Amino acid sequence: MKPELVLRWMARIWGLASALLLFAFAFGGREHLRFTAGEAVAFLLFPVGVVVGFGIAWWRELSGALITMGSLALFFMVSVALGKPLSPYFLLFAAPGFLHLASALLGGAQARSGNRVS
Repeated sequence: MKPELVLRWMARIWGLASALLLFAFAFGGREHLRFTAGEAVAFLLFPVGVVVGFGIAWWRELSGALITMGSLALFFMVSVALGKPLSPYFLLFAAPGFLHLASALLGGAQARSGNRVS
């Protein structure tokens, strides 16, 4: 089996599980979501932007990966600006974006060399 295909499906399955768990955390409780302006921006970047990137990656792998990783990077910048602690768990939830990027780069390299089979 081709490595980019294995990476693609690992990213899709992990991304789906990650998205479901993130939305369970965000919307599963009884508490209401009330954010300050900075927290609302952070929430739009993570989990919303990250999960949107996962969804786009099903059809446009490189674009989805870049959206996921860009949202994560901006989330980290906003969190630092707000003085919030950073956790490696954010990277674990967003890791499918890195797998999508690897799969897209491997598939693109094979397409350029003429070895790609769709």
